[in-house]
Amino acid sequence: MTLSAAECAALEELAAQWFARGATAAQLHRALTAGLPPEVHHPGGMARSRLVSKLPPEPERTEPEPAGPEPAAPHRRSAPSPLRIMECTVCRAPGRPEALPGGLCAPCRGETPPARAASDPTPAAVRAHIQHLRDAARTPERSRA
Repeated sequence: MTLSAAECAALEELAAQWFARGATAAQLHRALTAGLPPEVHHPGGMARSRLVSKLPPEPERTEPEPAGPEPAAPHRRSAPSPLRIMECTVCRAPGRPEALPGGLCAPCRGETPPARAASDPTPAAVRAHIQHLRDAARTPERSRA
């Protein structure tokens, strides 16, 4: 992707924002050139669009520690822990780590699933309840149509 001197000058401030946010030259280069089509008709516009849309977040500001006695620390939310999904080593069934002790799912460990509670509704009861809800949701105007 070739840019003219005028396009480079126009994009200079956007590139400076990247560096002000801690981006490296390699990161800027990747953001501008990754996944380019074989032919770019408006390289300046494409570069401007990528510089704006892929702008990295501002770095977190750390305030200096006060010299006096320590104030009560505000409650900070820690970053959420990433969701980890593992697979059973035998049947490759997905599951959370606590559900796969030793890398095996319950069926592969020989455990039987818990029996269904007797209070579970039958399919006929579910269908009857759904029909009742549908009938209740109908307005008189709709039922005449």
